[in-house]
Amino acid sequence: MAVLFGRCLPLRGIQTDLLAAMDPVRPQTPWPAGKSIVRRLPGPHWFAYLCLPLVDLPILGWARQADLIQARDRIRSGLMGLLAARIFAKPFIYWMSFPIVEGHAVRARELRAEDGRLRKAAAHARAWLAQRAESWVLRRADHLFVQSHAMRDALALRGLRLEKMTVVPMGIDLDFFLPPPTPSSHPILSNRRVIAHLGTIGRSRSTQFLLMLIQALRVEFPDVLLLIVGDGLNEDDRRWIRQELTQRDLAKHVHLTGWIAQSEALRWVASASIGLSPIPRGALFDVSSPTKVGEYLALGIPCVANDIPDQKRVLEQSQGGFCVPMQVDTFLAAIRTLLLDPEKARRMGAQGSQWISEHRSYDRLADQVATTYRRIAINAPSVINR
Repeated sequence: MAVLFGRCLPLRGIQTDLLAAMDPVRPQTPWPAGKSIVRRLPGPHWFAYLCLPLVDLPILGWARQADLIQARDRIRSGLMGLLAARIFAKPFIYWMSFPIVEGHAVRARELRAEDGRLRKAAAHARAWLAQRAESWVLRRADHLFVQSHAMRDALALRGLRLEKMTVVPMGIDLDFFLPPPTPSSHPILSNRRVIAHLGTIGRSRSTQFLLMLIQALRVEFPDVLLLIVGDGLNEDDRRWIRQELTQRDLAKHVHLTGWIAQSEALRWVASASIGLSPIPRGALFDVSSPTKVGEYLALGIPCVANDIPDQKRVLEQSQGGFCVPMQVDTFLAAIRTLLLDPEKARRMGAQGSQWISEHRSYDRLADQVATTYRRIAINAPSVINR
């Protein structure tokens, strides 16, 4: 949001008035791209959830002056935005960067008997209602932005027209990569073969897979170090990963940075010779556009990733690494190839960096998004789907 809508699109003559909700403990930063109302949600979680629809009410006052109305990743915002668009005869766009409905369904299925029948029934009811509301919004939207080709294809199977959708994957802010970040000089990295994993870890993200890899790698490469730049999202996952490192006797072969600023995180990753991106296959992640692959390649580091469709697309087109099934033996073979052939690793990293600059920078993506917005605005009388 900050890079694409806050910085890149205004340079192309497109301003964005922003309506949003935020965590009450986070500091609010100025919005440079237009008017903004960012409400801090009050009270306990359930009360804040009930208050969310109030965030969208100002759209009824802003819609008359807008050229386009867009909602992103919130079905109720989509309902309000669609209402405003129809009242004022404006095109309505829905931006879908996460499969919200599938997320609700997965959470409902994961609830256990001890969580209570009422809570489980409420979760299933929420998923059912969300599915129908989302379907209603998507079919009436005049255009959809989706995060990956896999997401576009999944929506096409639900009956949505391909020509109605524009794919905008996660991009890379090259300002963080040019000039290249200086690799970290932390003593723990000295004389080590460093392999990096950037981002969130936890049991639901199959972090056990990373630990199994490093257990196997240390047999052939005693100097190997798995650098985890990130941490668990909650205290349970943070406690879990530290217990696992102790129980598996991996303290000398795994280093956790915890959550740190992006600029510092990239300095740590820049010290690695390989980046890893194993992501469990499934309805939620198969349609995703993982950022870490692009960040590794932007740093000139080859990547070993599994066959999430967007990861496969990036690595096949860029030749910036290996895309293999998420199995310990296939990952080990790819990692071993890169560790034993530094020239091949360097060449793959350079190819990946060039491809990211040409295809996945936010400047490139902003050109595509701006062109799409202008086309919709120019054709507004004919695209409005009443």
